[in-house]
Amino acid sequence: MARSSRPLANRRVVVGYTQEGLAEALGVDRTTIGRWERGEQQPQPWQRPDLALKLGITLEELDGLLRHPNSGLPTVPVGPGAVGLGT
Repeated sequence: MARSSRPLANRRVVVGYTQEGLAEALGVDRTTIGRWERGEQQPQPWQRPDLALKLGITLEELDGLLRHPNSGLPTVPVGPGAVGLGT
C-alpha cells in the first residue's frame, strides 16, 4: 500500500476530496491544489479559513501542515485497500 509523504494531500484524501473536487469547493484551479500539496506555493491568507474548514482541521493545524510539510497531522495510507477514518 502506497503512503503519500504530503500531509496536505493525505488530509484531502481522508476527508474524501479529489484535487478537482477540493479545487471546485474552494473556487481555484486543480493545478493550484497540486502546487499547495507539493509545497511549491501556499494558499493566500484569505483562502486558509475555507481550506481548513473543508479539510476539517483548525487554522493552527493547517498552518502546521504548511510550515512543516513532513510533520503535523499523521499521514494515512493511500491507494488500493486504504481505509479512511470512521465516524
